[in-house]
Amino acid sequence: MARKMKDSGIEWIGEIPEEWETGKVKKYYNIQIGFTPDTKNELLYDDTNGYDWVNISDMIDGQTIINTKKKISQYYIEICKPKIIPKGSLMYSFKLSVGQTAYAGKNIYSNEAIASFLPSETVNLFFLRYSSIFIILNAQTNIYNAKILNQDLIKNAYVIFPTLDEQQRIADFLDQKCAQIDEILQKTRDTIAEYKKLKQSIITQAVTKGVRGKRLMKDSGIEWIGEIPEEWEIARLKRDFSFGKGLPITKDNLIENGLAVISYGQIHSKHNTGVRIYNDLIRYVSNDYIKTNSSSLVHKGDFIFADTSEDLDGCGNCVYVDRQLQLFAGYHTIILFSKNDLCNKYLAYLFKTDQWRSQIRSRVSGVKLFSISRKILANATIIFPALDEQQEIALYLDEKCAEIDTLIEKKEQLVNELESYKKSLIYEYVTGKKEVVI
Repeated sequence: MARKMKDSGIEWIGEIPEEWETGKVKKYYNIQIGFTPDTKNELLYDDTNGYDWVNISDMIDGQTIINTKKKISQYYIEICKPKIIPKGSLMYSFKLSVGQTAYAGKNIYSNEAIASFLPSETVNLFFLRYSSIFIILNAQTNIYNAKILNQDLIKNAYVIFPTLDEQQRIADFLDQKCAQIDEILQKTRDTIAEYKKLKQSIITQAVTKGVRGKRLMKDSGIEWIGEIPEEWEIARLKRDFSFGKGLPITKDNLIENGLAVISYGQIHSKHNTGVRIYNDLIRYVSNDYIKTNSSSLVHKGDFIFADTSEDLDGCGNCVYVDRQLQLFAGYHTIILFSKNDLCNKYLAYLFKTDQWRSQIRSRVSGVKLFSISRKILANATIIFPALDEQQEIALYLDEKCAEIDTLIEKKEQLVNELESYKKSLIYEYVTGKKEVVI
């Protein structure tokens, strides 16, 4: 027999079972916000003998935390007397990775980006872990269109509240079903990672040893490369490229239509392969820049490098200009202008390898933000065969990478479908549209 439903009065929730309640978070749950001691004061931290202090990086969705990477000192506890998070609390990130959850496996502390829902006999925090999807709907967005929450937005978000018995049944059911989905997701992601390693290995082998089988080799004299084919050359980047600077603009200068531009953000985008320009990497600026900054225009065969990176892995990220179009290099970029007006796709593949990037990564400056200078790029060593072999290698890698990319794309599509199904499953049961039958 179908259960009786009623209008929840909340657009994104729709109908719920007649006996269920809806209300603001503050009606049902007690919340505690974490704290972050002054990061410049070493006395406030003690990673050897201190107290566990949860950061978002410690949180794996739905897992229980008993140990943390960073710890706060006894001195800070005595001076500031911060509130402790009771064992069993549900911790919820509301900055950066908004909506990530984890449980406190013991009495513990957390940073300022984590709200903790405290345990009591009147709530079921295992159910809240799933129904907290509705809290995000009360988030605001910042200038980068990222979701942000604060204590007031969390407390005033609407959630659903079935009877405690039904909350437990739903949580138990979803734990089982989501665990099954997560297992498939993890295996699929592991397969994707293996495909990516294979692709990287094929690229590295081809651009450092060639694709013509066994041949006479010589010691390159370069630590990062070892032996190379006997007839290959070695040079500094500055021999074949001159250097320029991207437009002196910010995101505020971007417009809907105009002249094409590729900036720092697009270079570091996951959609950038480094070996060709995709249309979704392109943004636009005013046509007026042609008159004032024509030196920032790039041409086929050139490269646009990001001049900063938030991690070492991104040092060396670039876009290869594989076709002729009117295109600017944008903000936070360094232009490599090709002196020979040749196809440089072989080098685009070389620049993707960890071996080549090791010389960039060892010379960059910075701690949390790494700066890549023209000097670093200009003095980077490159190896290259004759032009006909460069083209042979590039064509070989185009074909091999396309095959692997197709396999990766299929696996990523499966990941998206599974994640969508998981969200749908959670929504159907936490809103009561589907019932857990005993």
